[in-house]
Amino acid sequence: MLELLAPAGDTEAFDVAIESGADAVYLGLDNFNARMKAQNFNCDNIAEIVSRAHFYGVKVYVTVNTILQNDEFSDLISLVKAAVDAKVDAFLVQDLGVCKVLKECFEGIVLHASTQLGVHNLLGAKVCEEAGFSRVVLSRETKLEDIKAIKQNTNLEIEYFVQGALCVAFSGNCYLSSKEQGASGNRGLCKQLCRLPYRAEVGGKTYDGYLLSARDLCLYSSIKQLAEAGVCSFKIEGRLRRKGYVACAVQAYRKAIDEAENGKNPVLDDKTKTMLKIAFSRGEYLERAYLDDGTSKVIEKRFNNHTGIKIGVVRSVKDFGKDGLFEITVATKYPLEKDDGLKFFDGDKEKASLGIGEAKPCG
Repeated sequence: MLELLAPAGDTEAFDVAIESGADAVYLGLDNFNARMKAQNFNCDNIAEIVSRAHFYGVKVYVTVNTILQNDEFSDLISLVKAAVDAKVDAFLVQDLGVCKVLKECFEGIVLHASTQLGVHNLLGAKVCEEAGFSRVVLSRETKLEDIKAIKQNTNLEIEYFVQGALCVAFSGNCYLSSKEQGASGNRGLCKQLCRLPYRAEVGGKTYDGYLLSARDLCLYSSIKQLAEAGVCSFKIEGRLRRKGYVACAVQAYRKAIDEAENGKNPVLDDKTKTMLKIAFSRGEYLERAYLDDGTSKVIEKRFNNHTGIKIGVVRSVKDFGKDGLFEITVATKYPLEKDDGLKFFDGDKEKASLGIGEAKPCG
């Protein structure tokens, strides 16, 4: 059976993930997780959260996927004990020292090797298996042929990211944020300096833009191929995303996984792609990423954040001259509603953004 694994950065995202059809959710507690900026959960409410999930037949995986310092292990043990007592289904781990300690302290604990370990080939997977992991979350850089080799030569379950943000650096091995701002991605504090604008001088040419900003991943149409290669858990990135994104992504991939299990090949049609891009996208998706030869166009230098979909062109702008009020006439193929967000571009340059106070048809 294939598993759809959804992010839960807060209780609202947790609820909609279950309602939308997730088989499992992954979440962090208030320490030792790679998304410390998320609202997260804590030792006081984890038992209730797990109970609610299990009532609906949904598994809960807790992330302890940061690198620890020597004086932090006693706090780690206390945190993990609370989660074990709450009957959490598994823990995602980056630090191999943490893996060893948890295996010694908690009999029968289930550990998944986090993508932060950067496992991308058979040798790395075998190391994880020998260390006591039952599942490996392969890095997004892993090629399809390597996924097949890992499945054929280990007893590990394979988890793989299919939707969401893509780090421009190698999984778990980026030190830019740590070096420049003292905020390590391996401590859950990445400042995402890769999303800033840069200028590069190469061979006498000047390049401007978001030169390190990677496109978002969307492997919807590759679900069946990944399943045949050995992937059993399909993971959606987004513990920092709002509940609307989680709901949209889970609903889309629920359909894709169900089709794959019934022998069909899911195809990312325009309707589904539009729905996903409205929820969150940075320009065009990477629909194969590194699965083949690893030379896909990863960087989207025009955009560093959510752009949504192109809906039309501006016909006229009327400035009322007070309170920041404007009347904008737009020729669009989509209906607009109050509170919709709009971004305005001149070519590839974003010029302005706003929320709609009132929308009405004209002409």
